[in-house]
Parts: sequence; structure tokens; C-alpha cells
Amino acid sequence: MNLFSDIEPEEIKKMLACSKASRRELSAGEYVFQQGEHPQMIFLLEEGDVALVKDFASGRRNLLYHVSENEIFGESVLFAEMSHYWYDAVTMKPSTVLHIPWKFFYGFCEKACGHHQMITRNLITILAAKNCNMTKKLHLLGSTNLKEKIAIYLLENSHENAEVILSLNRENLADFIGTTRPSLSRELMNMQAEGLIEVSKDRIKIIDRDTLETLY
Repeated sequence: MNLFSDIEPEEIKKMLACSKASRRELSAGEYVFQQGEHPQMIFLLEEGDVALVKDFASGRRNLLYHVSENEIFGESVLFAEMSHYWYDAVTMKPSTVLHIPWKFFYGFCEKACGHHQMITRNLITILAAKNCNMTKKLHLLGSTNLKEKIAIYLLENSHENAEVILSLNRENLADFIGTTRPSLSRELMNMQAEGLIEVSKDRIKIIDRDTLETLY
């Protein structure tokens, strides 16, 4: 579900003008926002790659969420009426991000908003889907060992052909699961040796689903 689903292109242009939205071009490694900043915008990733991360003084990084193109982010802090961000949004490669002032979603305007109700509906649908995904991640992180976590991740993200296409690199996947890259790579090789999976550069194929499900 996209924020502008079922809204005509001309209406989208009117709404962006009405909301005073702006676009920002960022290089890899730039922050869209940082911990401690005051939230005022909803962000939409038009192109590129953005990660929501929590950095600790020790240097450890926890990957909270990986933002896909045409997906919004930063909205949960605003809905929760938090006074500041408690995590960072950082680009993983050159990216284009649309900034939409939060106050636009609070009311209706005369110029653009025959479709304001539609965009509000889309926003609620997106929030519900994200809530489901966060519940899945809590289930993953609650697993007792790394092998279980990997099994859960693969089963939850596999396609009909039993393959998981990796949108995250090995380091980011390790951050998401809550382990180190060497530990993740070692366990993946162990699982491959056991005949459970087949690992390649950008995908993992499930070979023995039945056994993986016993780990779930």
C-alpha cells in the first residue's frame, strides 16, 4: 500500500503543493533525521535505500526497520506525540526523500482535498501493516537462539518458490536479527551443511522446510 494509492496523479500534485511538501536529494550515509531532533514531517522514500537504526555509545547498531521505495517512515513518532526521535534514519545509498509536513494530515483544505479522506485511509492501512511487521520482529527477537531466528526470518519472508531474496546485505541482516555478521555467516553455513538451506550472494533457498518449521 502506497500513501497515494488510488489517487490520480493530478490530485497528488495538488496535495503536495497544498501541503508544502519538498524533496531532498541525499548521498549515501546522510541522515534524514537523527536521535533527539523534533519530529515535524512524514517522509516518503521515492528512490534509494533508508534504514531506521538505533546507535549505541558502544558503537553497536541495531537495525530497527528497512525502508523500501515508495514507503513512508517517521510517522509513528508523530502519531505517538513523542517530542523527539529516539532513532536515526540514514541513507544506505543515494536517495530521494519526500518531506510532507505533519500538519497536512490533521485537517482538510479547500484547494486539493477531495482525496484527503483517501490519503488518511491509506495512512491507517500502512500503520496497521507496520504494526503486524513489528509484531513479527518481536516474535523473531524472542527466539532462544540464532538458528531459530534465522528459521523464522526465512519462513516469514520466503516466496512461493521457497526463496528469500535478500534486500539487506549480510551486515544489515545481522543487525536486524540481533547478532554479529560473523555469527550470522557461520550459522548460515552450518544450516547449509545440514541441508536445510542453500545460500547464494543475494538469496537463500529453503531446502528442508519441514525441519525449519520445527525450529519456528
